[in-house]
Amino acid sequence: MKKPAITKFYAATMFGQVHARSLAADGPETGAPLLCLHPAPSSGLYFETVMPLLNHGRRVIAPDYPGYGGSDRIEQPPVIADYANAMLQLLEAAEIDGAVDILGFHTGCLVGTEIALISSPRVRRLVLCDVPYFEAEQREGLHRQMAQPPGITTDLESIAPAWRFDIESRVDAVPLPRAFELFAEHLRAGTRDFFGFAAAFSYDCEMRFSALEADAVLLATKSGLHEATAHAARAIAGATLTDVPEVTTAVFELGAVAIAKRINEALAR
Repeated sequence: MKKPAITKFYAATMFGQVHARSLAADGPETGAPLLCLHPAPSSGLYFETVMPLLNHGRRVIAPDYPGYGGSDRIEQPPVIADYANAMLQLLEAAEIDGAVDILGFHTGCLVGTEIALISSPRVRRLVLCDVPYFEAEQREGLHRQMAQPPGITTDLESIAPAWRFDIESRVDAVPLPRAFELFAEHLRAGTRDFFGFAAAFSYDCEMRFSALEADAVLLATKSGLHEATAHAARAIAGATLTDVPEVTTAVFELGAVAIAKRINEALAR
């Protein structure tokens, strides 16, 4: 049997056209669709390596938030609830009925949490990987540091931070063609690449996570947000925290097989 290929589609939302990748189930569709929510400043492209490891019995959808990837540009910095509402409208426009499972990574953890708070019947289970759970003082510092325009100029050096982040820091973990692909996707957001960080570091984690009643599994790798993820798990009533010590970097690239195994286990509970 020929394996399904990743396809792409657009959906109309209050923020304009939202672009998404979709991978059909590899065989009979027996599980809820899986909505994959990306970190900033990337897009659904972030999940292309892992999507074929997650589509056993389920459709996998990886959208681009408004302002990122192939989605329409937005002019003003949104809040996490804006991204969440755009994702809900994408599901409706794509005629994806019933509850979905949600996989969030970094910023995507916050968007997934907000979706569950806004529309709990839409969410069967949350799988949140490496959660940027920071309290007010930490958020303020991170907001000052990271929620700033990139200052793009005619000097090539102005895009060097993106090059170092997407390519130089991952040269031993991600093949160069894939790293360059992610770098190019980062650049597509242009001077608005910081919008996702501005939304993330103004998100009231203490209030929103403590209000969450969804079935939640949190995966804590060793790639940098282990303690923050454990803190988030303590804030969510009934959450399950799973350590993933074998994944230390490039979670959805070098660690794709290992993290997919944990995600599939969480969804099959």
